[in-house]
Amino acid sequence: MRIHIHIFAIIICSISLLKADLLKPESSQFISYLHILFEWEQEPNANMYNIQVSTDDNFVNNILDANTSDLIYIFDDNQINWNSTYFWRVRPIYEDNSYGEWIDTFLFRIRSSNMGQNGVETYILDDELIYDGLTIMGDLSDDNRSIAFDKNGKEIWNDFNKNFIMNHINQYGQISGCSFNNFPENTGAVINYDNEYQWKGPENVYIDVHEVKSIPNGNYMGFIQEYEEGPIPLGDWTNLYRGLGYEADGETIEYPWYGQAIVEWDENGNEIWRWNPFDHFSMNDYDIYGGTWWNAYFEGQFDWMHSNAFYFDENESAIYFSSRHLSRVTKIDYPSGDIIWMIGMPSAYNTGNQNICTDLGFTWQHNVNLLENGNITLFDNGNLSGLFGQDATSRALEFRVIDNSYCEMVWEYTLPHWDTEQWDLFGPWMGSVQTLSNGNKLINTVGSGGHALEVTVEQELVWYADYNITEEDEDPGGNYRTFRIPSLHPNAYSVVFDNFNLIDSEPGIYLTDGNLKILIKNGSGYKQIYNYTAGDAEGWFDNILSEQIMIEPYSEIELQFSANYNSDMTNFYFEIEPVYHQYDAKNYIFNVYRNQITGDINSDNTVNVLDVVILVSIILGNGEETLNSDVNLDGTINVLDVVTLINLILS
Repeated sequence: MRIHIHIFAIIICSISLLKADLLKPESSQFISYLHILFEWEQEPNANMYNIQVSTDDNFVNNILDANTSDLIYIFDDNQINWNSTYFWRVRPIYEDNSYGEWIDTFLFRIRSSNMGQNGVETYILDDELIYDGLTIMGDLSDDNRSIAFDKNGKEIWNDFNKNFIMNHINQYGQISGCSFNNFPENTGAVINYDNEYQWKGPENVYIDVHEVKSIPNGNYMGFIQEYEEGPIPLGDWTNLYRGLGYEADGETIEYPWYGQAIVEWDENGNEIWRWNPFDHFSMNDYDIYGGTWWNAYFEGQFDWMHSNAFYFDENESAIYFSSRHLSRVTKIDYPSGDIIWMIGMPSAYNTGNQNICTDLGFTWQHNVNLLENGNITLFDNGNLSGLFGQDATSRALEFRVIDNSYCEMVWEYTLPHWDTEQWDLFGPWMGSVQTLSNGNKLINTVGSGGHALEVTVEQELVWYADYNITEEDEDPGGNYRTFRIPSLHPNAYSVVFDNFNLIDSEPGIYLTDGNLKILIKNGSGYKQIYNYTAGDAEGWFDNILSEQIMIEPYSEIELQFSANYNSDMTNFYFEIEPVYHQYDAKNYIFNVYRNQITGDINSDNTVNVLDVVILVSIILGNGEETLNSDVNLDGTINVLDVVTLINLILS
């Protein structure tokens, strides 16, 4: 996380005085979502704002005409369509309910849908039990895409042409994954909903497509391949390797093995930390039942681990690490790298003799996560479930580890498979499990062309989506992971300054009670952390103030800065930045004036008939305007100010 602190003189030179303007969507901007975030700057003297959106530039066919006291408006009532052009404008509404001039008029364009040929079909089985929000899916099929849709299956967002596969959305709405554009250049990336890169991994480094995330210290973490020579074990495949000239005796070090190292990078792509599995795992542990050594013969290298997920736990400073081909989840101490425990199959299956919780019986799992209560969830693909006398079965699991030695199953859901009368949801690869705030589980499986299922704690299926994805000559789909999100636009927030007026033809603030008040509104469905810096030229506000605040979803916080006057006016600046959405930092600078008594035209700290005489003289052109001449704060000095002043005196 970063806090920007600037020298005040530089700020004066680099930032102009605040001028109201339309901000989002930008003029002529192309966007790939239907829930539109509108944003504009604060207008001096405005009490509210009127926003209009239309299909024509004359605003005859308005699809939105609304008033708001905020500086943002999210339009999400499904009146926006793909492949369309729209116009929008905003005007201020003053305290007397009069309308100001339109700030500006912008147009924006909606790009094309990316649902695919068959689209997504959704089925609502119990609307009251569905957890609200949008569903976002990362597709690792031939299309390589990410899409978001509502509970009815309507596409709301897509990655346009990024060929981006979402693999994680954190609690602040940050989207992580991999782009296949200019592959492998853009592997390991963070984007926003405008499909702009916010972070990329280092150049010429292939980051594994399975997992990349930001971690709480502000850095990023992902997988890269590590290689070492190892033996070819004895098995049905032995003669194949001997035919190539290898000893293949289970002892001779002669064949390339690879596994996934966990690597941490800073925001500039510099490597900070690395955990190499060859330093911690035994090469005596490997798969002998899943066909990996047969595949290695054709690939010329052995995919030892096929690690596909990790979870970084800030509280315990530990990493939960999923190794698919070892059917193992490992807890690693950070930063020492020491192994705390390993969960896997019994030692008879050759994947380790130090595993705990061998009775859980998961195999070739995906998407390990740690819940707030300390429980662990994962998607058990179940590729090797036949070893335990079961049909090919996939499960969603939640369990807890007790005393680092044994486990207790908390919840499991077995997906319907081929020998039932229902559709086959067995997922031999990929898959995810998300625990929603109401306790429901959102389960992602590639079975039968790809599905997402929402299941209650009582195992009632309340909603599901059919992705209609098929890979060439194969039935299972390519939906890598699925998440439920509260909304688009986690960067939606506004900054509103109290008593923001037009003073001497420039935006500024009168301090009516000695306090500068700033209202920060989080307009997103995510809690957000913000860094802000404030200060002024004359030192009224204990220059410089730098703080961090957290605001809950759709909530607000009022900041107050108490002034210690040493002059009549100071130049004030304010910078604010969402920690996880730094692309939407905001900067302000304007004049702040000391407390003035309304109607005190001559600044003698009293309001009486003498002030009326002086105000009339100013209006007639026989006197110089003062700070308090505009008594009704409407931006002009005229007879209405005299009427307001007389009423103040009489009251």
